Amino acid sequence: MSITVYTITDEAGRECSKCTATKKAMDRQGIPYRVREMTEADRETFKKAGHMTAPVVITDTDTWAGFRPDKILALTGKES
Repeated sequence: MSITVYTITDEAGRECSKCTATKKAMDRQGIPYRVREMTEADRETFKKAGHMTAPVVITDTDTWAGFRPDKILALTGKES
């Protein structure tokens, strides 16, 4: 399965807290993913799709925004 985590950083280069939490949770579960910095074009596309917060996670079968432990756990096939 292909998983991409779109993240944002502030002017000081700090990643958003929900982005960090999402990546740490995926790491703990052993879920492979790639990280991409969200561009302005990405932001506009995600906003139009209703995703109003970062990170935006895109898998082969799902897309969501924000820190979603339930969605991360679902990627492992384990019950919550």
